[in-house]
Amino acid sequence: MEHHRLRKYRGPETWRRVREAYLAGESARAVALRFDVGESNVRRKAMQEGWTRKTYAGQHDLRPMRGEADGPAPAIGTLEDLDALPEPPPVDADQAIRKAARRAAWLIGRGQATEAMALLRAAETLSRMRWATKPGSGPG
Repeated sequence: MEHHRLRKYRGPETWRRVREAYLAGESARAVALRFDVGESNVRRKAMQEGWTRKTYAGQHDLRPMRGEADGPAPAIGTLEDLDALPEPPPVDADQAIRKAARRAAWLIGRGQATEAMALLRAAETLSRMRWATKPGSGPG
């Protein structure tokens, strides 16, 4: 009895989406499962075509934008300077958490899982802070 391996063919559109998801921060395993491609194929193709995160970061200037692009980092002020700043407008915590969850779902749909996870962590922290400010209450 002969055994023939079933070969999967994925077109250029699928591989474009795999590339975007991988560069957005998803792991090779997660990308492989989501797009039904082999994990080793994701890694091999990334190396051959130069779209590993390290290569991509070297080809593009991915420094964070703070102040001027090539200027010095902004100085950290004293606590007295912070007290002199006007109070930020109040934010409804529940509304912010709902917006963060919707935005995270949108980011995941675009293959930007890392950004989505950061947003969900911020929403979770905001939720914990909201409960901490209410005396005698806890989550649940």
